[in-house]
Amino acid sequence: MMATTDDSMEYTERLLSILVIEMSLSADMRIRVEARAKDMVEGLTNDAGLFLHDIDADKHTEDEVNTLITAFPSALSHVCAYDTNEDEQEDEIRMFVLPIQAAALEMTRNSIPFLPMLAEKGEKLNVGGEGERGGLLLEDSKGYNMLQNLAKETSADDAVCLDVFKRLRQSDLLKKQDIRQYELFWYSCQSHAKERFEYFVDWDPKALKEYRHEGEPLLHACTRISKLIECFPLMLKAGMKYYPEELGFLFRKDDNGDTACKLVFDEYGKDEAWRMIEKCLEETHDAKMIKMNSMTNLYPFILPAAGGEASDLNPLNYLLRRNPEVLFRVPQDDSLDYGVERKRKL
Repeated sequence: MMATTDDSMEYTERLLSILVIEMSLSADMRIRVEARAKDMVEGLTNDAGLFLHDIDADKHTEDEVNTLITAFPSALSHVCAYDTNEDEQEDEIRMFVLPIQAAALEMTRNSIPFLPMLAEKGEKLNVGGEGERGGLLLEDSKGYNMLQNLAKETSADDAVCLDVFKRLRQSDLLKKQDIRQYELFWYSCQSHAKERFEYFVDWDPKALKEYRHEGEPLLHACTRISKLIECFPLMLKAGMKYYPEELGFLFRKDDNGDTACKLVFDEYGKDEAWRMIEKCLEETHDAKMIKMNSMTNLYPFILPAAGGEASDLNPLNYLLRRNPEVLFRVPQDDSLDYGVERKRKL
């Protein structure tokens, strides 16, 4: 028969009263009390570890979890086994994870709001080992660390995940170099993670131009993956925001000489691809795109577009229709052979 809450409190009070008078007991009785206390502490530590694997933002508060960790710090290193088969095509995988890693699993992801506290406490206690930031950088059975899992998390609310990243940044547990090192805005470049993606881009916009995914410029890489319909527009609009003069790298060439514009036309067909690109251009239209370059005396979008494939002319035609005044602003001695030295007249 299970004890009621009152019964449980009664035993707790009796235990506390025994501990108070422990030193007054005989030596052999103190040994027995110590042995019982050891068993109890070990059992409670195990219970605390199990609790941390099942914390729930709807049921528990940070103060409650913080108090528990203070009382049982080793509970942060408690390992539990989970069976997962998120992909029906894969065999079931058994994972052995810490509480901080369990936070993003399908059956426990309501503990995501507790991640910053788990990481902060874990770092102080060296959970996961030296340099693992309290377990944040430990890889799971699929090779992802907690930052990557949180960046691509699908079921949790985008705003909740974003708040966790902001708190990790405030605690210096999320660093700017992590964005590139762990490809955070590559993993977050999906509609369900739009706020996270934009946060990373705003923090390190240069990565849009400098970083490569598997050797390819980011916008080009977006054309080769199954989530293209989500990834490409987000990446293009981000590029348009910070590099409007380069049309978000739409006409940038990869090592094979192909522009991202050509690749997306090849992948999705002319009509659908152009609808996607045109929508991005409409949503990110910026006066900087039609500001003349003082060095070349040309408008920045003309050179890359005019030098590309036939499909690249669609955006050029669109921009010229949108800004016909450009045609009347180009100086008479300008031409599209900029960069080629003109022969001197004799």
